[in-house]
Amino acid sequence: MAAKRRPPINPEDTAPESMRAVCRNVVVAGKRTSIRMEPLLWDSLADISRREGQSLNDIVTMIDGRRGDSALTAALRIFILSYFRTASDAPANPPGLAEEQTPFGTTADYSRVFRKALEIFDEA
Repeated sequence: MAAKRRPPINPEDTAPESMRAVCRNVVVAGKRTSIRMEPLLWDSLADISRREGQSLNDIVTMIDGRRGDSALTAALRIFILSYFRTASDAPANPPGLAEEQTPFGTTADYSRVFRKALEIFDEA
């Protein structure tokens, strides 16, 4: 059973809109599911999708296949952080972004930044 949230003592103490989780539907490996994340994380995932030239559903499916026993939402948060940390270490205009990629299929079709970010799931 999910834990109940404690109502704010002062109604003005609620979180700002940018911090309130938003539920969206995605298709993971052909099956529709909902994911609840903050707007900034959804925007970040959409940005990764644009940078990589892949659909958001394809990226979520890739993460789902590598997350092990972690919750999908937690795995997405970790991946987003890993992606942008990796990108910040990369040189400006790194080779291998969407315009230079081959059609979708394996991780080889993604940029070096994307593949490096996925390595977070390979750690024991």
